[in-house]
Amino acid sequence: MKKSLKITGIVLAVLLAIMIIIPFAFQGKIKDLVKSEGNKMINGSFDFASLNISLFKNFPKASISLKDFWIKGANEFENDTLIQAKELTGVIDLFSLFGDEYDITKVELKDTQLNALVLPDGKANWDIMKEEEDLDDKKEAMEEASSFNIQLKQLIFKNVNIIYDDREGDQWANIHNFNATASGNLAADVTTLKFKGDIEHLSYRMGNLMVLNNANIEAQMDIDADLENNKFTLKDNKIRLNAIEADLDGWIALLDDATDMDIKLNTNKVGFKEILSLVPAIYATDFKKLKTEGEASLTAFAKGKLADTILPNFEAEIKVDNAQFQYPALPAGVDQINVHAIIKNPGGNADLTEIAIQPFSFRMAGNPFHLTANIKTPMSDPAFSAKAKGTIDLGVIEQVYPLDDMNLNGIINADLDLTGKMSYIDNEQYDKILASGNIKLSDMKLMLTDMPEVNIDRSTLTFTPKHLILSETTALIGKSDITLDSRLENYLSYIFKNEKITGSVNLRSNHLNLNDFIAPDENTASQEEDSVSLEAFDVPENINFTMTANLKEVLLNTMKFNNVQGNLRINNQKIDMNNLSLNGMGGSIVMNAYYSTAISSTTPKVAGNFNLKDLSFTETYQALDMVKQLAPVFDKLKGSFSGELKLETLLNEELSPMFESTQGKGKLTTRNLSLSDVDVIDQIATAIKKPELKNMQAKDLDLAFEIENGRLSTEPFDVKLGDYVMNLSGSTGLDQTIDYSGKIKLPATAGKIGDFTTLDLKIGGTFQSPSIGIDAESMAKQAVDKLADKAKDKLSEKLGLNKDSTQVNDSTKTEVEDASIEEKATEKAFDFLKKKLKK
Repeated sequence: MKKSLKITGIVLAVLLAIMIIIPFAFQGKIKDLVKSEGNKMINGSFDFASLNISLFKNFPKASISLKDFWIKGANEFENDTLIQAKELTGVIDLFSLFGDEYDITKVELKDTQLNALVLPDGKANWDIMKEEEDLDDKKEAMEEASSFNIQLKQLIFKNVNIIYDDREGDQWANIHNFNATASGNLAADVTTLKFKGDIEHLSYRMGNLMVLNNANIEAQMDIDADLENNKFTLKDNKIRLNAIEADLDGWIALLDDATDMDIKLNTNKVGFKEILSLVPAIYATDFKKLKTEGEASLTAFAKGKLADTILPNFEAEIKVDNAQFQYPALPAGVDQINVHAIIKNPGGNADLTEIAIQPFSFRMAGNPFHLTANIKTPMSDPAFSAKAKGTIDLGVIEQVYPLDDMNLNGIINADLDLTGKMSYIDNEQYDKILASGNIKLSDMKLMLTDMPEVNIDRSTLTFTPKHLILSETTALIGKSDITLDSRLENYLSYIFKNEKITGSVNLRSNHLNLNDFIAPDENTASQEEDSVSLEAFDVPENINFTMTANLKEVLLNTMKFNNVQGNLRINNQKIDMNNLSLNGMGGSIVMNAYYSTAISSTTPKVAGNFNLKDLSFTETYQALDMVKQLAPVFDKLKGSFSGELKLETLLNEELSPMFESTQGKGKLTTRNLSLSDVDVIDQIATAIKKPELKNMQAKDLDLAFEIENGRLSTEPFDVKLGDYVMNLSGSTGLDQTIDYSGKIKLPATAGKIGDFTTLDLKIGGTFQSPSIGIDAESMAKQAVDKLADKAKDKLSEKLGLNKDSTQVNDSTKTEVEDASIEEKATEKAFDFLKKKLKK
């Protein structure tokens, strides 16, 4: 018995060792083969972090897993990631490892982001498969082209997210957390496919119409698949869309140039409550407790062929008759709800599609609202009509729908009538368009948690065929008062064709606190009460606005500006500021600049010319991060400065300059300049034994500078500290390192050190920890010259020459210099220098 157990243990150990060793033996070979096959099959690029082979996950089959797998397209899609998967696993027959062909029977995709993009010209980023060579037998060509044979019996998706962006068809979809299992023998001619899956959130937009918003979907289907003829017949199945449960009857056939179908949606259990679940806000809030009454139905079918320009005969219809709903915990509900919405096409041309809402109406707190709409010939020349009339009391909403952390009041009155064709808009035949009416808002109050209170006394939006006019708008947001009026052109083209909208806006305010519109910065809130976290914002690409601003007082972060006036132009994802003037930081600024997100919304670009007048050093340092980084000495200066600045830089997501991209130049002049506690000056004063230099009134200076490659460089400039004149030039870095050279011109009153005309300096280190070097060689030379002058004076006295005479001949001068200076002075110069500095 013990012997049998021992043999069994040895066998198991050997098998375990084999299962561990085999993957390592074949891992390199298969890794190279996967990359080779991938490059052979696709136009684009792909890679993965690692490849693992396991015999444990799906024993007795082998699993091949690619970790951090991605695929990118080619040409215009080379920077777009089509697939980014955390793990892609294929299951193959174990004995395939010992051959040159691998039969894939199972594929599992986990934690994946798929981005499907169609450009306006119809090119799709998933069209990456290389075309087959011109061979008679395409199946044979495919077999020859690949060592991997698809013999799928199971396909699994776990946590797959998909973005579908069709810019040609103006459609967009977002599928979040898709999980599914599909099984069947795809290698057989006929099989039964079993599918079970769910989508946590599905949103779908068609044009400007949001068809689905965060819908929850489940599906379970059995499908008889005739893979030889590409025909799929629906058998037992169940589909759930939010609370709507349905099943499908019929079939779908994939033809060479079209898809043929005959499908019918069965919704026998659907009532008004289930249809109401399509409204995201209602479905997400105590939907099970909702009480409803009324008749409702949902029907849909599609029959015929679907091709590039051909649609099948289809129809989808929703009917609601005299329905109502109410939350049990609330005092009121919405009643007299009537809906008849239909979209249909008799089959054939897509231009025969018709969408109609006749009507959508309800009554809330006794106030009726009625809407009708119709669209025909959507492809060739959309003909549209819409009417809306009614009153909505915003204060009643909280009585019919639970509003958490919100208080809302106000009255909306609407009376609109719109009828026309797209061709009338294109040809500017506004006399053929009926567009009349208005929307009026009065006495609105909105209170949200952690947001300033919004009060709008009145606002009127008036519709005409050519213009959309916003007038009489006065608002109080927190403590900010706003008066706004605008006139928008071609708004119909913007609504129906997504064309650029143009307009003019006038904005006036006595007090505008922009911090109320920005999220507070949690990291600095305890330090500065008004500190907020700024974020880069994207400038819309489809607007062309001119704005006139007249703002008496503006607060932004910890900065305060007064008398902000000027013109702004918003166009092509850029905000141009023309002659925008403001008072702030102790002085005034006039700017001609722009903010642009045309290239990147996460790293916007700012550039412009700035005229500065009488700005305070202290206030400028406190307000601007760029000054703190490149000119921290501003914090130690008193007085003001004026000048001109030309600047260009990229900003990060927090609207701070990316200094490595910053370029600029300018000139500054100072006024009433004084300085104290400047480490550089303090160390110079210590080095030359003149402590009085540490706190001195400086004479005003002129300074030219340039910003490039992350450094601020200055041309030579003079700093006058009392009777001392310091000439400096050099640069400051992003890391606040300093690299300056300079000279100090010494007055006669400088004591023993005044024996020298100038001191040459080398300044390095950082502003917080500078290092000061004095050029001893230069000072030694000055000492030599000083001794030579004294020797010359003594010789002149002996020869009886005038002190200022220059009549000493060259031979005599040479003799003196040779005897008295050159042989001795150079040896003693450094000792002389040390003694002077010590005194």
